[in-house]
Amino acid sequence: MINKILIVDDEPLIVDFLKESLTRLNKKVFTAQNGWDAIKQIENQDFDLIITDVKMPKKSGIDVLKFVKDKNKNTIVIVISAFAKIDTAIEALNLGAFNYLVKPFSFDTLKTIIKKAEEQQDLILENTLLKKEISDSSFDIIAKSFYMQDLVNSIEKIATSRSSVFISGESGVGKEVIAKLIHQRSNRDKNPFIKVNLAAISPTLLESEFFGHEKGAFTGADTQKKGRFELANTGTLLLDEITEIPINLQAKLLRVLQEKEFERVGSTTPIKVDIRMISITNQNIETAIKNGTFREDLFYRLNVIPIKIIPLRERKEDILVLANYFLLKFSEENNKPIKMLSKKAQEKLLNYSWPGNVRELANTIERTIVMEKSKIIEKDHILLDTPSNANLKNPQEHIEDSYIGKKISDVEKILILKTLENLKFNRSKAAKILGISTRTLRNKLNLYNLKN
Repeated sequence: MINKILIVDDEPLIVDFLKESLTRLNKKVFTAQNGWDAIKQIENQDFDLIITDVKMPKKSGIDVLKFVKDKNKNTIVIVISAFAKIDTAIEALNLGAFNYLVKPFSFDTLKTIIKKAEEQQDLILENTLLKKEISDSSFDIIAKSFYMQDLVNSIEKIATSRSSVFISGESGVGKEVIAKLIHQRSNRDKNPFIKVNLAAISPTLLESEFFGHEKGAFTGADTQKKGRFELANTGTLLLDEITEIPINLQAKLLRVLQEKEFERVGSTTPIKVDIRMISITNQNIETAIKNGTFREDLFYRLNVIPIKIIPLRERKEDILVLANYFLLKFSEENNKPIKMLSKKAQEKLLNYSWPGNVRELANTIERTIVMEKSKIIEKDHILLDTPSNANLKNPQEHIEDSYIGKKISDVEKILILKTLENLKFNRSKAAKILGISTRTLRNKLNLYNLKN
């Protein structure tokens, strides 16, 4: 809720109008007649909202804006001016201003903007709490659902054992993340963690990949090679997509699990190993056993401790905390300012089924961060991998819900401003993209008092 407001303006009529209007909205109002006075007040106390004119004595409204954002980037600032110059508006918005208002404006306009500012303030608070929840989490996996927290807690017991672990779940749910966490929490954490993606290796090469080979064991074996089992000795061996292992190799794998020894291809000398086995799959292992493509006795050896990770759609509590984690992660990786999700954007994420699970959510958030400049991620900024979106030639064809209820002239003004900004104020290119003539664009700029 916005309670304390500072008005920064040297025009008594504007100050009186704003003070009276905001008092009617039950706000506590403070005033400053120049930029320097405003900065002094901001230095000594916190305000929920600051309304500042651009042209001010001693220090400009832009100076005030910069000072405010340096002190607390979450403080909401509305910049007002008697002139709507595009470059000044863009500068203010890029520096973090919530809105840029051209004088004169009505009480209803001010009331609407205050309401939207309060909605943003709620978003900021909510996102701050989510980020704090992420940073304060004692879990190595970002999760809020009871199911995932219970799973992470159980890993403490699983990790300290020597038993084989079998992790199942849909693609993208985080099976490999859980496998790595088990290794990291075990007393093998300083030793090798070796992964074998069985689906990515040719069946003819798999035995050599598993157990290694001696020089001359087969054509092309020019040197001795250690296999994954030997490399993983004293550590953990992760078998990814375990159902892809050929049936003829399953017997040899079973022997290694039972006797803890194997021979390289082309050798008769047994090699002893001490390995923690973790297997993962997104397939139905029971079906594979029934079809005879996977040995039942091998499954029982691998499935000493079963872990089934449920899909993201069945643990919706994790969606927003994960989304905010990815907002932080990918903003930093792509050198972008940290963004926030609007309420409708959050609802869109919560209502989607996420067939690609956590991996799809991560890709969606990263794509949105890279493609969108807005500080607030709106519903239509989020493009989901649905058939309708796959066929969408131009994502900008979406109509933002935030525009519904606005005047056509207001939406048109926003469209013109954003297009010009993206094209570095090249009017010819902007007119071409907007589908109007340069003359019409110039007339529109004059109509809306937008002068560059």
